[in-house]
Amino acid sequence: MPADTRFDWIAETMHVRPDDRILEIGPGSSDSIAYLAARLDRGRIVGVDRSATAIARAAKRHAALIDCGKVHLLHAGLDKLDRGRVLAEIEPATGGFDKVVAVNVNMFWTKRPTAELALIRQVLAPDGTLYLFYGYGQPGGHTSASPKPAPGHLIDYLATAGFDGATVSSGDILGIVAKPRRNP
Repeated sequence: MPADTRFDWIAETMHVRPDDRILEIGPGSSDSIAYLAARLDRGRIVGVDRSATAIARAAKRHAALIDCGKVHLLHAGLDKLDRGRVLAEIEPATGGFDKVVAVNVNMFWTKRPTAELALIRQVLAPDGTLYLFYGYGQPGGHTSASPKPAPGHLIDYLATAGFDGATVSSGDILGIVAKPRRNP
């Protein structure tokens, strides 16, 4: 796998621990899953994508990670995802996912994702964190001229959904890190 410093920076920003339970929304067939899985020991990643083609490509690309149990893929749109179905992939008794991540998933940046954020709150562990990233270039150094959505509306939507969010960025990558409030 050729190095992609973007996914390294994302995994570092997420502070991925060896036993984390991670839900990746819309992984497509990119290497983001592999970069996160490389930091896991006993942890697990569940990738959920609405595209059957993307899931099939990801299953082929990440077959070894699936075979060893670090990765599981589900074909479903986030708006149609059943809480019980996704939690069953990580032993529901654990309390939910430690981290939920989405990289370049436009619905978060271009619309008001009310139902999606409500579902994320339901599957996120009480001390879990939501990470939303956008950008196609590399972290560090100069920012590119590639268009990026303004994070302001998303920060507001997160607040309405009971999250406290803050922006992070590096070079061409923009991110929002959000924690659920105890009493939304």
